[in-house]
Amino acid sequence: MLRYAVIGGGIVGAALADRLAGEGASVTLLEQDRPGRATSRWSFAWLNAAAKTPEAYHRLNADGMRAWARLAAELDGAAWHRPVGNLQVADAARREQVEATVARAHAWGYAARLVGRDEVAGIEPALRLPDAPARDLSFAWFPEEGYLLTEPLVERLAARARRHGARVRTAVRVTGIERSGGRVTAVRTTAGERVPADVVVCCAGRWTSRVAAMAGVRVPLVDPEPPGSTAPGFVVRVGPVEHPPTRVLHTPRVHLRPHGPDTVHLEAGDVTADLHTPDAVQRELADTLLDRARLVAPSLREARVQEYRVCVRPMPADGMPVVGVAGAAPGLYVVVTHSGVTLAARLAELAARELLEEVRLPELEPYRNERFAEQAG
Repeated sequence: MLRYAVIGGGIVGAALADRLAGEGASVTLLEQDRPGRATSRWSFAWLNAAAKTPEAYHRLNADGMRAWARLAAELDGAAWHRPVGNLQVADAARREQVEATVARAHAWGYAARLVGRDEVAGIEPALRLPDAPARDLSFAWFPEEGYLLTEPLVERLAARARRHGARVRTAVRVTGIERSGGRVTAVRTTAGERVPADVVVCCAGRWTSRVAAMAGVRVPLVDPEPPGSTAPGFVVRVGPVEHPPTRVLHTPRVHLRPHGPDTVHLEAGDVTADLHTPDAVQRELADTLLDRARLVAPSLREARVQEYRVCVRPMPADGMPVVGVAGAAPGLYVVVTHSGVTLAARLAELAARELLEEVRLPELEPYRNERFAEQAG
């Protein structure tokens, strides 16, 4: 029986470890903190596919949403699966773009439609529409989208992997990947362990480039370190909120979703921070987001900022996932994607099949790491 070492206990690594262990494989999951406590914890966690192109990538994301629905039926989905729908409010600057997204998604068979102002009030009673002329606003409704509560989800994935026999090692950082004759043979950790492995699966998120380099493989991600890097994102949680919005909401100046019974998660594309942003500035940004949210969700008027964070997102250099065997290091398999929340369950299904059956699936061919070498050539 092959031994698999899965590096990274975020949503991607936990989903894949669960899938492999459930198929009877020998699995060790290695996580430097606790499963689901890094990027996965702070993600907007929006399940979506409408705006994603090209069509093959759109369909992969739509399949990802369906994969979570299947998993919810068997893994206490009431605790973490929220297919509540996504409502987008577009102003004059984005109206044409949103309407084009709806038309394209609908043509591809995806649940998407434009709705009127009166219907918006029924979809989300907690929403106050922006103060703008009606002719300048457009409303799009995506009823099958939603969000995940990643912490309880990842906890359940890791726990089920354990029940299936996986070894889950926490608070250990990978320091090296051993090779013999060019092939991966083991992982070394800060705890002084040597974890024998026939296959190392790198699901290390933002640290993927660093981990893959230990095996001599280049996986190009957007560098989060330079000032102004697009990899970091700024997120805020506010509460308590007696009657929070029930849907995922995208409005012109702030994006909102529920987070627990009395907390709301906030983001905005133009409210950004990087790894060098001082805490005092981050606090001002958090207050700005809350002020914006109060304008569109009056139930937040008594809410206060509870947490804020600069969160580094794993972003492959061309924006597309990287999945598959790294040919330069036999025995190394990489899974990294910016859309981890939407894609993790489906990528776990596909990657587990490739690993266990030793095949290459056509669905994953556009996402091989070799494409970067081809581009460089």
